[in-house]
Amino acid sequence: MKSESMLATEKMLDVVKTLLDEEQPEALFPKILEVAKDVLHADAAVLDIGGEEPLHFSNPEKVSISISAVKLAKNEKRAVVWNQLDDESADLSKSIVQNQLTSIMVSPFRTPDSEAGYLYLQRAARKEPFTDEDSALFDSFVAVCEKFAFAAYDRLRDKESLDTLKNVVRKDGIVYSSKAMVDVIAMADKLSPLPLPVIIRGETGTGKEVMARYIHKHSPRAEKPFIAVNCGAIPEHLMESLMFGHAKGSFTGAIENKKGFFEEADGGTIFLDEIGELPLNMQVKLLRVLQEKHITRVGDNREIPVNVRVISATHVDLEEAVREKRFREDLYFRIQVLPLELPPLRDRGQDVVLLAENFIQRYGAEYGRGKFHLSRNAEKALLGYHWPGNVRELENRVQKGLVQAVHGVIQPKDLGLDDMQGQAKESPRTLKEAREAVEREVISRALKDTNANLTLASTILGIDRKVLREIMERLGLKKEDFKV
Repeated sequence: MKSESMLATEKMLDVVKTLLDEEQPEALFPKILEVAKDVLHADAAVLDIGGEEPLHFSNPEKVSISISAVKLAKNEKRAVVWNQLDDESADLSKSIVQNQLTSIMVSPFRTPDSEAGYLYLQRAARKEPFTDEDSALFDSFVAVCEKFAFAAYDRLRDKESLDTLKNVVRKDGIVYSSKAMVDVIAMADKLSPLPLPVIIRGETGTGKEVMARYIHKHSPRAEKPFIAVNCGAIPEHLMESLMFGHAKGSFTGAIENKKGFFEEADGGTIFLDEIGELPLNMQVKLLRVLQEKHITRVGDNREIPVNVRVISATHVDLEEAVREKRFREDLYFRIQVLPLELPPLRDRGQDVVLLAENFIQRYGAEYGRGKFHLSRNAEKALLGYHWPGNVRELENRVQKGLVQAVHGVIQPKDLGLDDMQGQAKESPRTLKEAREAVEREVISRALKDTNANLTLASTILGIDRKVLREIMERLGLKKEDFKV
């Protein structure tokens, strides 16, 4: 049976590991509150960080604190305890009674950005008050946590310095260093303040909605709604009602007037994803809304003005769709005013590793898996893969990798990329040969899946039909070889 001292030591080691797992200051501070409450048996805890960018954390969310206690602790520059029986301060005694407390313990808390912070603990009435022993432990705890805070700020600054050296940009949730993305963001920054429609083009999974949100956030409409609509996911018989709303009694089940997506987005932005999937009759109605800037609800004849910026997106070849009469030419020219082309992930170089690290950090915290990092072989596998599913596929593989990885290290097999790495070792080839092999494999699979229908195959591949023909000619692939 373990002794009390051994149990206490084990608990303290668990505490240290819990705090060491957090690299970002803003993730570390809430953990400090949790641990402080647990280790010192407090009912409430508050951590306040001063400086140019002040932070305030509270556990539970709302805690009424004694300002007098905070001031006294700062003056004495050490952890101090006040109990109900103390009569040194009338203000403190009053605060303890009013808030139905037994005891208060508070200490100054320093960070590299400020020495004006504090860590505050309290116990509710009818609980044992904090003791001198608690105060000594609290002093030690605060000293250790301050060291963790200083280390976290140092890591953050080192990371920022490294990002600067590597030309890494982290902007509103988008991380990149590639020239391709530098150009895209520069164009997005130009488009954002303009009131004109924008169409975002790119392969499936390249992050078209993320870019649409970025444009909205940097536009004069940023404080107004952003409504995202997947045109390919709405049944045709519901589309008009969902887009433009309906009047009470207009059809069975319409028991009240209802706003559509365009009314909900009034003053803001509506994002029409996969606009190429719109049925022709809806294309006519959408064109009318864009031209006349008003909508008419289903079952109503009133015209309702709407002030909405339209950002659309597609991975299909709209020019081909126009030629084949599947997409209206007048609507095409209306939405094609300012096109923005997103590069596929395979053309973004080192961005794939940056994005993977971002996903690891986000989902590692969400899944409670702690701190993970990519092995060198995993980075090589990420850089060597062709990413037909782009960023969406990368996100999926990282989530899978976090679940399967052990000892905090993600290996190629955890990402499902070990077979690819093995193939590369068995048949080393030049970069040009490797690229052609990947193109041949992916295009062959698409042609087989579509029985050599070039229109469908180009849609799956996210490229123009004309481009697909050119690549097939270069690789010596013949349409007839893939027909069943």
